[in-house]
Amino acid sequence: MKTLLAALACLAPQDLGKELPRLKPLEPEEALRAFKVAPPFEIELVAAEPLVVDPVDLSFDEEGRLWVVEMIDYPFGDKEGNPPQGRVRLLEDADGDGRFDKARVVAERLRWPTSLCLWQGGAFVASPPDILFVREGRRETVFTGFGTQNVQGLVNGLRWGPDNWIYGSAGTNGGRVRSVKRADVPEVSVQGRDFRFRPTGEIEAVSGGGQFGHAMDDHGRRFVCSNSVQARHVVLEDRFLKLNPFYAVPAVTASIAADGDSGPVFRASPPEPWRVVRTRLRLSGQASGPIEHGGAVTGYFTSATGIFWHRGRLYIGDVASNLVHRKSLEPAGSTFRAERIDRGGELLVSPDNWFRPANLATGPDGALYVCDMYRECIEHPSSIPDDIKKHLDLTSGKDRGRIWRLKEGGAWTKPSLRTTAELVRALRRPEAWWRQTAARLFYERQDQGAIAELEEIGALDVLDGLGALRPEVVARALRHPEAGVRERAVGHAAPEAIFAMADDPDLRVRIAIAWKMAGLDDPRAKETLGSMREGADRWLLAAIGVASGEKSEAPRPAPRPKPVVPAGPVAADRKKVVEDYRPALALKGDAARGREVYRKNCMACHKSGAEGQDVGPDLATVKARSPEELLVHVLDPHREVNPQFASTRILTSDGEVHDGIVAAETATSVTLKQQEGKSITLLKVRIEKMVKGVLSLMPDGVEKAVDVQGMADLIEFLRTQP
Repeated sequence: MKTLLAALACLAPQDLGKELPRLKPLEPEEALRAFKVAPPFEIELVAAEPLVVDPVDLSFDEEGRLWVVEMIDYPFGDKEGNPPQGRVRLLEDADGDGRFDKARVVAERLRWPTSLCLWQGGAFVASPPDILFVREGRRETVFTGFGTQNVQGLVNGLRWGPDNWIYGSAGTNGGRVRSVKRADVPEVSVQGRDFRFRPTGEIEAVSGGGQFGHAMDDHGRRFVCSNSVQARHVVLEDRFLKLNPFYAVPAVTASIAADGDSGPVFRASPPEPWRVVRTRLRLSGQASGPIEHGGAVTGYFTSATGIFWHRGRLYIGDVASNLVHRKSLEPAGSTFRAERIDRGGELLVSPDNWFRPANLATGPDGALYVCDMYRECIEHPSSIPDDIKKHLDLTSGKDRGRIWRLKEGGAWTKPSLRTTAELVRALRRPEAWWRQTAARLFYERQDQGAIAELEEIGALDVLDGLGALRPEVVARALRHPEAGVRERAVGHAAPEAIFAMADDPDLRVRIAIAWKMAGLDDPRAKETLGSMREGADRWLLAAIGVASGEKSEAPRPAPRPKPVVPAGPVAADRKKVVEDYRPALALKGDAARGREVYRKNCMACHKSGAEGQDVGPDLATVKARSPEELLVHVLDPHREVNPQFASTRILTSDGEVHDGIVAAETATSVTLKQQEGKSITLLKVRIEKMVKGVLSLMPDGVEKAVDVQGMADLIEFLRTQP
């Protein structure tokens, strides 16, 4: 009985106010002095409240004006009685000193705006469930259907691509998106994928699957990030996978951080008191949620955001750790290896917990710009226990915000891109902003006044956007010493021009060649694909398989043992079952006997040390939970389910039913993680119906196999496992 009372006591409500002091903000100039930045970088203040608040994305236009997205309504929405408050502001530097001093509102009352992409004197703005086009005096919905269920999984990352499409990340919410402007454009599913669209209303899915952050290098290679996943490279593109609906590709992105997901960070700020208390409550079993890195509060990536490619490197913010991290990029077969640059430190850190680097961009001066949302707290409300949350103000700082400039020398100069000659000169410059902006303006204006100069530069995509790309210009680019240029050229080339390129030393070029061979009724295409297999990695082999028309129907899974649940009816009232087993909390458990219960009933889906399968949560994450909480999770597994581990049921066209956790989804297939560590990849052409539920993969009815003493033994094992 004492054990039971102790377990119940630790669940009693607590007054944690004394442990949760409010954090004070720093004024902009104080915050500037507090930064530590790696040389030779310097940091400058560009704009601050009241000129700008809650910046989450920005873009410089051709006149040097700064367009800023303000996500003022974070983290609450309509369901919490919080009306749309987001804005797009236009900032101007009137005196040319590089610090903005004038601002006006272009659009307001936007719901959770996250990103923008400039176009014809206005901007496309992600404001879920919509993408809007806004300009002073104009606001229209262009696309709708993006998910809104999680404020930290919204559509974001609108970026002008080198192929004259606008790319975006669908976030983790996904959605089914339709064009409002074009009724003839089919609805697009972006579940587990990203998207691209034309200003004229066309939209299609592309590979992806990050959370908040979307980057593109000079050649259109894309990178995403999410939470602990610092950097993923999008290797295989969705629109090419669709060419062969009978070839299943389990993954389309590669995790490229050399130090792995959830890699170390070196912050200068102390852990926020509420994070310390939350971790303690989780370790003691008084609060649910993941226990990471053995219960460490900080010191590793937990909130990677705003990934950005800049001068050959990747830059990533961590809003929870108040820092900006950077990585070098080196080719690694068909993908890259991203190595930490700052050993034992970071590019930019602050001791100020309010510093929230949510996104990154570049400008006409070649500097790196940091969107600092400047909030006292950044976290999803449902991830904070109520006993903590009542002492916090999750909107504190909604009236603040800063934009910082990280520069390596140089001075701010206002750009001018009015004439055709100025656009051509911009394309020759090394700074990405000039080239990207000039390319967009050529497409916007359909300026045909410099075709010869564009051919000399080798601006393939610009010429293509003008309808003026000649095969001779493409042929020259196919021989370019830079692999990225050859890769882009392959996409514009006729098949006859690339049959002889199968031995290109760069595997990404070979992947582009494979896509070009897809569907060709020409023996030379088959020969080209076959000759590229030598030295291929798994990504190139997948591309060859798709392009060759191979069929990769996964073998039917062999029957396998399932957790032992004796036959007989399973009690529908799970709460009553929990109450019937409550006496187990007062019994002395035996861990050795509990291990046998685990082996018989749990190891098909859960790891404990070296034993078991990695389907559901690793049992190391529940070790510190209270006996009461463990009892509930075992006997009533559907009461509280992390969406990451919610089960999906798939019915195939030939009557098969498969249950599992979605590990990946592509244009052609869905991969489920199942019991015993098995996985199955199903072609979408075989899927009749897919239902994503809120239930756990763990079955009800464990009580049919485990008596009260056995439950006490299992709980003891779970709490004392190595």
